[in-house]
Formats: sequence, C-alpha cells, structure tokens
Amino acid sequence: MHAKIKCVVDNNVKLSSKFWGEHGLSFLIENKEKILFDTGQSFEVLNHNLNILGVKKEDISKIFISHGHYDHTGGLMDLMKYSKAEIIAHPSIFDEKYKKTATEPKYIGAPFKKKDLPYISLSKESIELSKNIITTGEIEKTFDFEKVSTTFQKKVGSKYHHDEIIDDQALVIKTQVGGVVVLGCNHSGLLNTIEHSKDLIGDDVFLVLGGTHLVAADDNRLSLTIEYLKKYGITLFGFHCTGDYASFKLHSALDKMYCRGYTGFEVLIEFEGYHLGKDTKCQ
Repeated sequence: MHAKIKCVVDNNVKLSSKFWGEHGLSFLIENKEKILFDTGQSFEVLNHNLNILGVKKEDISKIFISHGHYDHTGGLMDLMKYSKAEIIAHPSIFDEKYKKTATEPKYIGAPFKKKDLPYISLSKESIELSKNIITTGEIEKTFDFEKVSTTFQKKVGSKYHHDEIIDDQALVIKTQVGGVVVLGCNHSGLLNTIEHSKDLIGDDVFLVLGGTHLVAADDNRLSLTIEYLKKYGITLFGFHCTGDYASFKLHSALDKMYCRGYTGFEVLIEFEGYHLGKDTKCQ
C-alpha cells in the first residue's frame, strides 16, 4: 500500500505559503489514481489550492463526498465543468439541511439538487473506492455521548426535524499494519467511526485524520475521547471542525499522538505505517 494524502482545503493554512483557507475541507488521496475527498466551501479556494499543488482537475478520477453540508460540497458543481470524475456519496446528501439559530433555521445543505448530478453514484453501504480504499457507508452509532446535536435539522415538506446526518461517511485505507481513517466532519462521532471502520476491515486503526467535530465537545466527551485514543494507541490529526479548545486539550494529553492539520498538510501512507511529507510540520 502506498498513498499520499494532501489537504487541499482547510480553515487553517500552511505558514508562509500561497495557499488560501476557508471554513471547509478537502483532501486529495493519490495512489494509482487521484481521488478528491470533499470539495470545500467554494470552487475559488479549491481551484487555487489545486493549482498551488500542481494538480490538474482533469486528472481527478473520483470525487467522494462525505456528507451534504455546504462547506464540503461547495466546489463540486464548478469542478465538474473541468472534470469527468465519478462522484460517490450517500443518498441523503440531497436532504434539505439546516442549523438552528436564534431566529430562523439557516440553510447549510449542498448548493445543488439531485437533478443537477444525474450521474452520481449513491450508496448507503460500504463500497471499494479504489484498491485498499473503502467507504464506511452508514456508520453505526454506539457511543451515547457522540449523539448528533439537535441543532442540526432537516426540512421535510414544511416541517423541521432532527437531522441525524446519516449521510456522514469516512474513508478507510487498509495497510499491512492496520487502518487509516479519513474524516469529513465526523458528525457520526469519532469513536463510532473508528469502531465501525475496525469492523469493516477486521483490523485495528492506527491513524485518523480530518474534521472531528469536537469544536462543541464538553470536557467529559473530550476526556472519554482522549482515554479511548490512548488505550488503542491511535494518532489523530485534527482539521476543520476540531476547534481551538479541543486541539489544545488533545495536544496537551496526547503529545506527539496529536497534530493539528492545515491546508498543505501531507501524509504518506506506506506498508509499515505513515510519515509526514518532507515540508509538513505540526503547527
């Protein structure tokens, strides 16, 4: 197994670089093909950063969408003007997704409808995306403290209902020494996702990277998360929706087992594990 994972879009950017940042997330996974994981919030930022990385849009063979929120889907429609990549996602990415506010619910769903993407491949199940890379499919939620906040809503007809965000998926890369899990926003919960991924590959997970959605986590949830990561020796690279406070707590407790990611962050996955790109450092 040999793959590179490069962060194309994140809230934070590599220091002294030409990358742009925004509230969103996108990764490029390169093995024998180029797979784009999410498309950030805007095509402008996505396109700029792909150019900085020297990636041709027409060389992207697959696009995996982790879930149907605007900050992970915003660059997709314009990207498809240049790419003939296969698009893979969960059927519920087209749900009308909202977030509660003090006044009216705010729309936070994807900026497109199902009719705009007639050739998208939709699956609730785990599928093989590429050699040794699989999607999680719907993630079973077994840890009570990782419930999806009622802040998240979906509109059905004229009524709003709690959105369990069942379309939230991750990718799992299988290596000789265990699994690497790549997260979008991880609304399904970090521990839920790891346990689900372990079941899928029949092996342990040793590295997780991506948005963790710990930005609103209380100290109890953070403590339980840290305890779990320590117990199983799992390294975590937190991006996007991890948040400053959670990043501080995770780094304080996990030391070298935690690193905060950013646009331009690069990880090389190999048979024996992983190492960071030559110009990649924890910031």
